[in-house]
Amino acid sequence: MAIKKQPLLDRINNFFVKNWFLNGVSNIIIICLLIFYITEENQNKKDTDKRLNTLMMNIIYGTPDGRVGLLDKKLINTDSEVFQNHIALIAKNLETSEEKITHGFDPAVSAKLTNSAKLVEVDENFALLYKEFFASKRITMSVLKYYFILLKSGELAKKSSIISTKYEYEPDGENGFKMKIIFKTAKDFINKVDNKPIELIANDIVYLKGFIDPTKYSTPLNPFGVKFTDVKLNIYTYSDYLKSKG
Repeated sequence: MAIKKQPLLDRINNFFVKNWFLNGVSNIIIICLLIFYITEENQNKKDTDKRLNTLMMNIIYGTPDGRVGLLDKKLINTDSEVFQNHIALIAKNLETSEEKITHGFDPAVSAKLTNSAKLVEVDENFALLYKEFFASKRITMSVLKYYFILLKSGELAKKSSIISTKYEYEPDGENGFKMKIIFKTAKDFINKVDNKPIELIANDIVYLKGFIDPTKYSTPLNPFGVKFTDVKLNIYTYSDYLKSKG
């Protein structure tokens, strides 16, 4: 007599009924794995939140030797060496020449410079200062007009590079500052009489007044939230060279 085979589903069901303890053990293992996974995810989330809070509550800044550091926004001092070096670094964007502005004396770039406002469009350093550091349009236009006149009148150095930097710092209120920054530079001019090159060492002086508000103005490009409320420039020009020759 032929034996009728039991359906597969019935056999599986009978197996688990007879071996109920295996089903219980597997369920316990699954529950333990779920608990472990959830605990691990919660801890990872807490660690991530902690790191994000640390970054949000602090300022990331670069040191002169290339290291990265964190400063508590509430503990920033405008008379600290870190801050003063940072301001001097920003001020280097004000040190320029005809070569830098015109991208290597490119005639196409020179042709675009029909007014002072165009400097922001062709020079990334002026654009950075305008976007991140100048507190008002008045300051921006004052700086741009200064350099535009020097450039168009042939007074600005053809080339200029910074040799060294010195500065004098003065606190101005709780979060304010005043700084005189002296850039020792190597400059190249062209003699307007005989068209011969002139190479010399001269000082460019930048006077800055400003304040910091990292809570309101801090950005990746301006971590301290620096704003300049006044900028005065004394850039060595071709006329200064003529005066030095008597």
